[in-house]
Amino acid sequence: WMSRNRSMKFRSSDPTYLASVTTWLNVLLPKIEPLLYANGGPIIAVQVENEYGSFGCDHDYIQYLETLFRKNLGNDALLYTTDGASDHLVTCGSLSSLYSTV
Repeated sequence: WMSRNRSMKFRSSDPTYLASVTTWLNVLLPKIEPLLYANGGPIIAVQVENEYGSFGCDHDYIQYLETLFRKNLGNDALLYTTDGASDHLVTCGSLSSLYSTV
């Protein structure tokens, strides 16, 4: 449904894309919140983005996602990103406020 809009720039801070992502995550993340380990559930950590450094370098986009995840999951949620094993990929795909894995 999102790909019908050919002008939308995916995985970016494009406002049209973020509006769609926000709509979806505001439905999905509240369903995950009670299942977090901190709430007695089995989910230990939640991945904010996957190998984004291989795709782009839009820190505003990742910051927006982090804010949205924190709003829905709380500040105690363990959030992380995963990227390839190079300085460039990790730098572009993560934020200092998130755990980073390779």
